[in-house]
Amino acid sequence: MRKILFAMTLLLASLFSVVFGQESVTVSGVVTSADDGLPLIGATVLVKGTSSGTTTGLDGEYSIQTSVGSTLLFSYVGTETARYVVPAGGNKHYKVVLASDSKQLEDVVVVAYGTKKKGTIAGSVSVVKADKMENTPAATFEQALQGQSPGLTVLANSGEPSAPATFQIRGINSINAGTTPLFILDGVAISSSDFSSINPNDIESVSVLKDASSTSIYGARAANGVVVITTRRGKMNEKGQVRVRAQYGVSRLAYGKWNQMNTTERLNYEEEVGIRIPGDYDRSALERINVDWRKEVYNNSAPFANAEASFNGGTSVMNYFISGGYYKQEGVALGSDFSRYNLRANLNVRVNPWLRVGTNTMLSYEQIEEAVDGEYTTVTPISASRFMLPYWSPYAKDGSIASLSNGTWLGSNQNPLEWMANNPMSKNKAKVITTLFAEFELYEGLTFKTLGGLDAMDLRTNQYSNSQYVPNYGVGKVGKGFQRTSNLTWTNTLNYVFDVKEDHNLNFLLGQESVKQDMDAFNSIIRGQTNDKLLNMSTGTDALSWGDSGSGSTFLSFFGRGEYNYLNKYYADFSVREEASSKFGKNARWATFWSVGLMWNAKGENFLGQYDWLTNAQLAFSIGTSGNSFIPPYDHLALIGGGAKYNGMAGLAPYSRGNEDLTWEKVMTTNVGLRLGFVDRINLNVEFYNKKTSDMLMEVPIVFESGQKYKWDNIGAMVNRGVELDVNVDVIRNRNFVWNISANASYNHNEITELYNGKDEYEMGNTGTLLKVGHSCGEFYINRFAGVNPANGDAMWYDKNGNLTTVYDEGDRVLIGKDYFAPWQGGFGTTLSYKGISVGATFSWVADRWMMNNDRYFDESNGTFASMNQSKKLLYDRWKQPGDNAAIPRHGIPTEMDTRLLEDASFLRLKNLSVSYDLPSQLLRKTKFFDKTRVYFQAQNLFTFTKFQGMDPESSMNIYQASYPMARQFSFGIEVSF
Repeated sequence: MRKILFAMTLLLASLFSVVFGQESVTVSGVVTSADDGLPLIGATVLVKGTSSGTTTGLDGEYSIQTSVGSTLLFSYVGTETARYVVPAGGNKHYKVVLASDSKQLEDVVVVAYGTKKKGTIAGSVSVVKADKMENTPAATFEQALQGQSPGLTVLANSGEPSAPATFQIRGINSINAGTTPLFILDGVAISSSDFSSINPNDIESVSVLKDASSTSIYGARAANGVVVITTRRGKMNEKGQVRVRAQYGVSRLAYGKWNQMNTTERLNYEEEVGIRIPGDYDRSALERINVDWRKEVYNNSAPFANAEASFNGGTSVMNYFISGGYYKQEGVALGSDFSRYNLRANLNVRVNPWLRVGTNTMLSYEQIEEAVDGEYTTVTPISASRFMLPYWSPYAKDGSIASLSNGTWLGSNQNPLEWMANNPMSKNKAKVITTLFAEFELYEGLTFKTLGGLDAMDLRTNQYSNSQYVPNYGVGKVGKGFQRTSNLTWTNTLNYVFDVKEDHNLNFLLGQESVKQDMDAFNSIIRGQTNDKLLNMSTGTDALSWGDSGSGSTFLSFFGRGEYNYLNKYYADFSVREEASSKFGKNARWATFWSVGLMWNAKGENFLGQYDWLTNAQLAFSIGTSGNSFIPPYDHLALIGGGAKYNGMAGLAPYSRGNEDLTWEKVMTTNVGLRLGFVDRINLNVEFYNKKTSDMLMEVPIVFESGQKYKWDNIGAMVNRGVELDVNVDVIRNRNFVWNISANASYNHNEITELYNGKDEYEMGNTGTLLKVGHSCGEFYINRFAGVNPANGDAMWYDKNGNLTTVYDEGDRVLIGKDYFAPWQGGFGTTLSYKGISVGATFSWVADRWMMNNDRYFDESNGTFASMNQSKKLLYDRWKQPGDNAAIPRHGIPTEMDTRLLEDASFLRLKNLSVSYDLPSQLLRKTKFFDKTRVYFQAQNLFTFTKFQGMDPESSMNIYQASYPMARQFSFGIEVSF
């Protein structure tokens, strides 16, 4: 039968050649990989200049009918394209061997719902590759992103090992609604609180999408930009490889400026202000005790360790990446600890030439102990370290913790170390993030993909207070909490890629997406336990507090994208997304978001192509809209809630006012970019953008009725305008030596252009900020300190009109032109590689950022908190006698929250310094076992340069208070592949 079909094919080919004057032939053969000789399934065979072609089968074989003189193009993902010009002389058998193209893989950029080749993108996208995040000496990967992408600000609000950082892309777009980007991990939206669950070494790349062309297709959640995280995958026809890593290091305070009094200084101060009378106490006995409480609370050599193994590779029908690891880090602050166990399996299987299925699955389990920060008490170690007097020893003479129970604690209140030991708190978190997908090739260039994703978390919290702890008077306390969240995503896309006469390349995408988010939580605190060995809820007698909560929201979206490329010189793309959310009112639940992007590859023009020194010249423009939906899920409804009491009886009360016209906050972004390359060594990117937020989501005050003070509404507008610069230079690049320098910087100007009900200003209570049209939303609104009167030591301020006064009046507060959102930020770094030795350094910086140092309110209290330890400044910079030019008023004049406490929190930080050595490949080949062996040393947050007087300048907050400072880390590691 096959012979009969073959004969008929020859006959038809002969007739075709007679009619059209061309000889028709059949070319057949097999396509294999140059790496291992295995057949390639699904490789494309295309007749150049036509749309006719075929793909290889399960055994890599192909057969195609074409004419003599035509050119066949053989291609496969990750390989170089091969060409074959069909000669005359009848049917041909041609075996094709495709070589790997590592550069092609490096040039692929992950964007929304797909990938693009670098250099063909009209939108604004920055990519951070795996080598910037590998072996990060931290539990989370986001610190490795600091200073790596222009326009991306990453600031850690806490040095606690599992705490997430704060992200902002091109400024802040909203006042009350969310301001963080949308995070996508392998197709599923996640929260930054999930980052501690992800092993940084599992990440392949992070794409930062900044403009409308790249973000609008995500619609209602993309107003603040999008961060797309892609995990590692094996490569088809790649030899299986095992990689083992081990890392060990220690942490200490990264900056930690400390100005508290020692014992001698404290006793001098007490005698100066009259707390003690000289000669009435045994001073020498007290001076024999001199405790630096910073050293008691912060560990100068907190250890951390990481061990992991991964397996990756592929055959002609599948690829895989499987990893498992364990990470443990002791926090630098007493009482903080973090452990993580993680597993990952990324599998991709080609079932047959037209069907591909796969999964990206991550499992993790975390155990967390957190040190209490951000609040002022005399018992929680971070804040107490500033308050404890230096002659109060935390230890008894036998080295045990000084205790109230045996009289060895001589200080007031409680020993913070004893309190922490008797009031432990812990968390454990189980996390699953998984996607399952199937991709069908319906027709040449036409594929349908369906993807289901789940992000699920189970969080348990525990806190105890031992009954035998003296301040508890024999009565213990137990608190427990539980939270379960889930995020289900189902995405379906239809993608069609085709060419018209080779000159016109088109790509169309249609999609539908559904998202369902749910949260359920409860907590309770039970007291009355009388035995420290029986600390469970059932042994208690009274319920101190209890509560539960739940929420949910859904999104339904339909979207499309079109891309066009003519002669690799003129590019255009457009996208549109229609989306609805349960978070908004029934009258305005649907919204449409769109974008248009254009890019001109000027280097492809004849008038520039003749200049070899100009290796790239591109001009890009985009405009479009995206939305913000980061608000509570039910506030568009008028609701009543429980929990109210009336004469001791349970009752109901109004919970929310409701607004069925509540709709999306919208951001329109315009972006212009210029990309230049010189002598194939220097790359320069410059971008200008303008973002306007309208229908701003705000909680606005309303007439107090039915117990309601605020409601959500779409009122107000603001703009963000800025410029970004990115430079990358290969100073030296040859076979043995490479020296690269990179730098980026960005500037963003934020301005409120409209508020509600015609108002031009609105004070944000308890924040020290005022919203005013024409000003930034982060500008400080405080009293202006005018210094100390040299004659009498009085504090002086400027009133609202700029006149001197000695009366502190909050009515004299003004906007002072200083902002807690940094307008300037960036980073720079260098890498040198010589044979197997590599040295790299990266710096990150922010400039013109200001922060209120609330710690100084206590440390320089001038008598208000004299029973606590104070700053040394009170000894040398406080007014004591007429004529003194001092920064601090005389004793008895209380410190106020004015500009004296406002500090420049700009900083420059040596974020990472790394030194590594790869053993020579020639030596490893002799072992016939090892493929790669690498040893390395890293230092994180090595140096910090700042004027800030607190423990750490790195924060996104407007006020600094008892914060957990960042850690400096030193680590040594080894990596072996075989």
